[in-house]
Amino acid sequence: MRNLLRTFANRPVAFLLVGGFACLFLQAFLLPYTPIYQGDTIPIFLLEARRMLEGEVMYRDFFEFTLPGIQAVCLFLFQLFGVRAWISAAMLIVLGVSLAWLGAALSRQVLKGKLVLLPSLLFLAFPFSSELDPTHHWYSTLTVMAALALLIETRSLPRIVAAGALCGLATVFTQNRGAAAILGIAIFLLWESRAKGQGWRWLLKAQTGLCAGFLVVMAPLVVHLIWKVGLQRFLFCVVTFPIKYYPYYYWNTPQVYMAELPDYPFWLELPAVGIWISMHLLLPLIYLLFLARYLREAKRHPAEPWDRLMLLSTVGLCLFLGIAFSPNWFRLCSVSLPALIVFTWFLRPSGRLSRAFMRFFWFAALLALVAQPAIVQTGWKGYLDSPVGRVAFLEPARYEKFRWLSEHTRSGDFFFVADDAAAYFLLGLKNPTEVSFLSATAYTRPEQVQNVVEMLEKHRVRFVLWSAWLDVPRGIARGTDPLGPVRAYLRTHYHPVRNFTDSELQQAWERNP
Repeated sequence: MRNLLRTFANRPVAFLLVGGFACLFLQAFLLPYTPIYQGDTIPIFLLEARRMLEGEVMYRDFFEFTLPGIQAVCLFLFQLFGVRAWISAAMLIVLGVSLAWLGAALSRQVLKGKLVLLPSLLFLAFPFSSELDPTHHWYSTLTVMAALALLIETRSLPRIVAAGALCGLATVFTQNRGAAAILGIAIFLLWESRAKGQGWRWLLKAQTGLCAGFLVVMAPLVVHLIWKVGLQRFLFCVVTFPIKYYPYYYWNTPQVYMAELPDYPFWLELPAVGIWISMHLLLPLIYLLFLARYLREAKRHPAEPWDRLMLLSTVGLCLFLGIAFSPNWFRLCSVSLPALIVFTWFLRPSGRLSRAFMRFFWFAALLALVAQPAIVQTGWKGYLDSPVGRVAFLEPARYEKFRWLSEHTRSGDFFFVADDAAAYFLLGLKNPTEVSFLSATAYTRPEQVQNVVEMLEKHRVRFVLWSAWLDVPRGIARGTDPLGPVRAYLRTHYHPVRNFTDSELQQAWERNP
């Protein structure tokens, strides 16, 4: 803890945090303080938190397969400040600045001088700023980085127990992130015990403390959730579904690797593609290169902080393995911070070429941190007064869709968006079904499809927003139509009234008189 406070008080790090705050504020808010409505998955969790605020119970009244970490954070903020649009934008800034701080604290243990700042600058400029979505992935990464910050200087038993508890907290946000971190720390403790001759008794005590800290967080939560919703329902949502059905969704498969090109203004596209390629090469290659270098040089250069680097590399590699079966761009970005620290250590200026590389990375990071906020503040923008406050949009087509929806609905109306959850929170609309979205795969279960039909009929939902992407099934046997009952119900009871041309390719259907 004292090391973290020393890092916070360090003047260059303070400049980093103030500058990071300014850059993120200008990407999350339009001056002076209008929040930008953005993010791909955070609207799902904002909707779920609002449903919990209204008395619904997670797993029982609506479906979710994650543990309730992000929902609990949103619910707490709603209870504290009310249901306001600016909350998600503020969450984004807090996450970015906190991760930059922890990145600098970890870098201080393996780097010197101004290089301490470079990994955090690279992280804010590229991985974090390319995915401005304050969802559970960032929260779980934040808690894992805090666990590493506790352990990187010394591994006393109290620190190991506290690190286990933080990994338990990471699991509450993202199950596989916390499990991967626990595995990485356990492997590192085994390596350190053998490398330093600490003996099996210390290793057993350390591993027991790690698991004890993890269980102190997880056991009460699991018992409470089982008591609240029942063992069978809890196990289906949190265990059976992720193992059996989660991989049916296209974005949860290995096919998404290098399938998403970054979305930047045209004059930044070429540098962005270069960064995109570099990030895919960095993970997990940098960890393998470090292990090779350790085996080759550890005995010849004993002054290097090999144990600290091994901790970062072992946990970082396990974090990558945790997302290896669904390595989309967002998930790669969310586990990239340890890799950036090891990468900076690996390429420390020791020759003309490495110095040139370092100058390029400094220049690219600082340019991106200035250019991206400038683009946001000077580009096109549209404003909408919503039930949760005034918000801004940066895309004309998306703004036009939300403006039309705001003119044709009222806060509290039942509404159903088939392929995402973006409209519910902002417009104060109620989702009558148990699912936040549908997919044209076995990811969406037949009983969930039936629930959608029943709830549309029960609540006489006036508008349904349907996506053309749902008419293109992926990974389904030929001749089957998982969404057939919903599609048939729409054609019988609704008629199309408006097409939208944003990236979702959605169409509004209105209920027949």
